[in-house]
Amino acid sequence: MYKKTLTFGIVCSILMLLMGFSHPGNKQHALWVKQADLNTETEDILKLSKKQDLNQIYLKINRQKTYGYYETFLRKANEAGIDVYAYGGKPSWGLEKNNYESLSFAYWVKDYNNSVAENAKMTGVMFKVLPYKLPQWSEDQTAILKQWKNIMQAAYEEAKLNSSLKVSVAIPFWLDNIDTPGQADMSFSTWLIRQFDETAILAYRDTMEGPNGVVELTENELKAASEYNKDIMIGVSLENSGSDVVSFHEEGVDDLYMHLDVLDKHVTQSSYIGTVIDDFQSWLQLSPLPEEKSETSPKEDEEESTESPQAEQKRGTYIWHASNLISEPDQIIQFAKEKDLNMLYTRLDLRQPFSKYQDFVEKAHEEGIEVHAMGGHPKWALEQLQPRIMKLVNYVKKYNGEATSAQKFDGIHIDVEPYTVNGWNRHNDEKLKEWMDNIKLFVKESKEDTNLEVSMDLAMWWDDRKTPGNPDLPFNKWVMKQMDHTSVMAFRDYAEGPGGILYMTEEEVNHANNLGKPVLLSLEMRPSLINKITFAEEGKAKMREQIDVLENSLQDDASYKGYMIHSYEYWKEAKE
Repeated sequence: MYKKTLTFGIVCSILMLLMGFSHPGNKQHALWVKQADLNTETEDILKLSKKQDLNQIYLKINRQKTYGYYETFLRKANEAGIDVYAYGGKPSWGLEKNNYESLSFAYWVKDYNNSVAENAKMTGVMFKVLPYKLPQWSEDQTAILKQWKNIMQAAYEEAKLNSSLKVSVAIPFWLDNIDTPGQADMSFSTWLIRQFDETAILAYRDTMEGPNGVVELTENELKAASEYNKDIMIGVSLENSGSDVVSFHEEGVDDLYMHLDVLDKHVTQSSYIGTVIDDFQSWLQLSPLPEEKSETSPKEDEEESTESPQAEQKRGTYIWHASNLISEPDQIIQFAKEKDLNMLYTRLDLRQPFSKYQDFVEKAHEEGIEVHAMGGHPKWALEQLQPRIMKLVNYVKKYNGEATSAQKFDGIHIDVEPYTVNGWNRHNDEKLKEWMDNIKLFVKESKEDTNLEVSMDLAMWWDDRKTPGNPDLPFNKWVMKQMDHTSVMAFRDYAEGPGGILYMTEEEVNHANNLGKPVLLSLEMRPSLINKITFAEEGKAKMREQIDVLENSLQDDASYKGYMIHSYEYWKEAKE
């Protein structure tokens, strides 16, 4: 292990005094751009790049967009001296059954470059495939590694075929402790480094020195890259990941730059060519540009923690008919992939054997989609219906106890709306206490000896109801305290203005922020005689437009974690 002769603090102080926070001119300084609307945010990305001397961008690609969507941004970036790498990847890309994903991505980038003018071409392609986030990793790591290896080799070869693209890969720092399948004398990180032109090491830590700092964590990778004459970028994060040690989110941009300046001067291996910061949206949240803050688009990519999967922005739907889950599982998963969904609430028929659901859950997990078992009825708020709640909970717990890790449900979600029952009075404390007791029973029994996530739907108009026995606590806030996450039924067909989604859910979002609890907003696509509560009349495009408005408006609310569409059955048939 390389031993430093000066303490990190002394080095920092001297360099800060002598040189300030400027980057050496011979290094690459890159930025992940994981979520951005290039129609509105191109100038912000370029302004930030110019302000911070960034000269490389890893741009998340949506292959559903036209080439023209990217062409203007690429032309302006190239004119500014910024290299742009197209990047793509999901954990499920690491499975051989999805080998076509990385190949078609590489082909898309090459075809784009062949279709545009020279000044709008991409410099490289980046594969960010992290299959260790899949449930199967803990079950059969060796099998996943073999598939990962084969897919990365094929992806590299396809990207290089008849192209001048520089081909990169992103990997976590700890792969140097894992052997390459079929080559026990070589770490898997070394094999990947040798395979690709450039490797970004995701060394997500908030310190450079010490036994768990960036310098030590990347030492083996830098040495391997030097041996094979390959390039290494070192990745750090500004993302609010929930774990301070993996990110500079708490310390801020200035502290990050201090460390990067020192890293540039401290790492002397020839393989080290620069740093890459995760990511554009996180940076703007910490240090907005002087001008009016730009809009942002929905968060589409998985979180990038290299230690364990972090909670990503949820995009999901309800599967209300258990028969659909059994009769058309492949169609549901294909629909979820087309809509880029990563979460499903799935109602179960508890009369069915476990085998009816196992393949579906496993296939969904392979695509990076969470599956939460769902049940509910308005009368589940009544004390005498507690056995119905327990029947669902016990079924899911027993199912998970017999399932493989890839087949387990991620959580249990309930939809209980007692106000739809004749005679229900939400101002009746005794009735509300019954519901509260049932909610507490649901949470307690679901959580006992499991890691199931518990959640429930909550109408947006409980704002003015106090909690029985605790008049200082709003009932909606009490519910949020019980749950791991809450889905607020924000049934309106417009985001902004009086009576809109943002207006109607403001209190719930604020409560969630105060509690540090995730909140999702559920939108309606079911036809209704009351048009303002559903997007059925407006259609999919209008709903997508309003979701963009929501995501832009709520980007600074840490509690907001995404949206759910009610429901699959209506969404798939809705007009465009």
